[in-house]
Amino acid sequence: MDERTIGANIRKVRLAKEASLTEVAKRAGITKGTLSKIETGQTSSPISTLLSIASALGVHLSDFVREETPAKRYTLTRKGQGRLVVRDGSKFGYAYEGLAVDFPNRLAEPFVFTIRPGDEIGKFQHDGQEFIYVLSGHVEITVGSDAFEMKEGDFIYFDPTQTHQTRLLGDEPARFLCCFIEKH
Repeated sequence: MDERTIGANIRKVRLAKEASLTEVAKRAGITKGTLSKIETGQTSSPISTLLSIASALGVHLSDFVREETPAKRYTLTRKGQGRLVVRDGSKFGYAYEGLAVDFPNRLAEPFVFTIRPGDEIGKFQHDGQEFIYVLSGHVEITVGSDAFEMKEGDFIYFDPTQTHQTRLLGDEPARFLCCFIEKH
């Protein structure tokens, strides 16, 4: 591992702990200038100095020599291979198949959502935004006081801070592509 990566890791840990160069250098028994050069990869440090810095930050030496694996910029989920996920609606019998559970820092939660005959009608209210696309079946989706009868190919995008619910119409299960989008 090169000095730049070690230095960048030290800086990342120091900033995460909201510690200044001056205070960490003082606790580690080195100068502020030396610590700055270590963080920018301008100098190579003996293990003893790295151990002192680790101790000053309250972390292990391994935190400095760890190379991060780059985050995947995609996630692929094959048909029927999504992960079953517990959501609020699970208590009503609804099934949620997570489609992007391995994607880091996602802003949206896409699911294939299934309601079967006999499942209870759940009422929901949460932050963000929501998108539902009916893949199969026949349902009534109520948002606030407005009810919409929906079939395969229909979709709705709405503000889920309003009370909303989904009711199965007919005797066949209904499947949706459902996406919860976080608000920032």
